[in-house]
Amino acid sequence: MTAPLPRPLTPEIALPIALDDPRIDTPAVLVDLDIVEANISRMAALARRERLSLRPHIKTHKSTAMAQRQLAAGAVGVCCATASEAEVMVAGGVGDVLLAYPLVGRRKLERVTPLLRRGSLTLVTDSKAVTASYRELAQTIGCSIRVMIEVDSGMHRVGVEPRRIVEIAQDIAKGNELELRGILTHAGHSHDATDQLGIESVARQEAAIMGAAREELEAAGFDLAIVSAGSTITAPYLHARDGITEIRPGTYVYNDLRTMSTYACTPDGLAAFALATVVSLEGDRVTIDAGSKTLTTSHDAVYGFGHLRDLPGSRFTRLSEEHGVLAVPEGTSRLAVGDRVQVLPVHVCAWMDLQPEIYGVRNGQIVERLPVEAMRHSL
Repeated sequence: MTAPLPRPLTPEIALPIALDDPRIDTPAVLVDLDIVEANISRMAALARRERLSLRPHIKTHKSTAMAQRQLAAGAVGVCCATASEAEVMVAGGVGDVLLAYPLVGRRKLERVTPLLRRGSLTLVTDSKAVTASYRELAQTIGCSIRVMIEVDSGMHRVGVEPRRIVEIAQDIAKGNELELRGILTHAGHSHDATDQLGIESVARQEAAIMGAAREELEAAGFDLAIVSAGSTITAPYLHARDGITEIRPGTYVYNDLRTMSTYACTPDGLAAFALATVVSLEGDRVTIDAGSKTLTTSHDAVYGFGHLRDLPGSRFTRLSEEHGVLAVPEGTSRLAVGDRVQVLPVHVCAWMDLQPEIYGVRNGQIVERLPVEAMRHSL
């Protein structure tokens, strides 16, 4: 029998408890629920204002409890990156899931078959080869499969070139096995922009490419229910008048230092932090018990591997697997061995993939356990 994963708070501890309660072990990842709810409300309001459907990507929180909060605020469904993430979301009560990448491989198709039979899942294609595998699956299981076409709007990761969009749509339309629901894109290259105008430019290009693709498909006789675009970074620059019908932001639920540096949130929108303990001090060197297995190796030119809240003079100098080493100028802090510190994330999505459970905080107290059911679901 496999032993359960250790958690910072053992199951018998009743909540609420104070944030500084010694019964919480470190490192632990926590989220401020008031900030989370404000973030969810803000994005839902943006979608309503621009007459766009909201389909959050769950890659950031990987939690059915968070997905249910987003649905309660008006989201039409969720977006997932892997087949096993989709399984988790449907098992957690989410009835409308988009698997936002071409799904390749017999085992993955077998994994999603029950979800397709329930009518809970939409798949994505960007080639005739992938479409053929979906058609074969539909014939095998005896039900139609909803499909969307991914368009490459400049990231050059996956997606069909816009000039081939009609060709791919016509291939989907052969026979009755597949139902073309729409098109989608992800302008992930917005992270490469160096300023806010650059991000806006990427978003406007994203909108123009998708609007043109929609027009071309409609001229060819296709009726699209969904035109999906927009990440946390680019969604604020998209509108229904662009021909977009849906946005798929993910990081906004917690935000991180990357989102803040790309003008997608302000400091009061940073919901997540890691609680760590100072385990060693020597001169200006401070070592904490959170390393690459908690903070990950995500790195930022300004913030390094993360930022110690309330200690702007500190900076990470290196990470090992279990420890983070910081330089904190002498005289700027009164840290002692055993003190707790709070680290803000560079890339919060990577953090959550390492946590079996995180903790919701209100007013300095831990009030909720949040299982991260889709943790390490890379299949």
